Amino acid sequence: MSWITNLLGGSVGTLVGQVGGIVDQFHLSGEEKQRFKLELEALVQKRDSEIEETIRTELQAKERVLVAELTQGDNYTKRARPTVVYAGLGFIFLNYCIIPAIQSLTGAVVEPFELPTEFWAGWSGIVATWFIGRSAEKRGGHNRMTRIITGSGTSRLLDDEAKG
Repeated sequence: MSWITNLLGGSVGTLVGQVGGIVDQFHLSGEEKQRFKLELEALVQKRDSEIEETIRTELQAKERVLVAELTQGDNYTKRARPTVVYAGLGFIFLNYCIIPAIQSLTGAVVEPFELPTEFWAGWSGIVATWFIGRSAEKRGGHNRMTRIITGSGTSRLLDDEAKG
């Protein structure tokens, strides 16, 4: 999670400096200004650490869900991502190949159904994630993230929870 710390930590110094510039406009003693800046920095760091902890907790919860899906005995759940990919391809093929072919062969007016933006966003996200994971796995990248994405093994998180 060091990228989160870097992202949030970089903003602390800038924010404190900007607020410190505003505080300098007021008639406070040097000690009061310095104490204000220190207290402000402590509050911002506390807020950033709470945000980081929230993100970390959310990621761990998502990983637990994925691990639970992958370790259960139901083989269909393990194959759910490829099924979503192939079902999406089926919808696209039906809408943009079969229906126009029916129209041109029979002359019938068959309205293709509109695939909503949510379909394209969700389906392309699943395809991209699955494709990246499978590509990394085929290139020999066997780490925790590729195992989670592709469903080819367990995660260290599950192993750690089983121990303790």
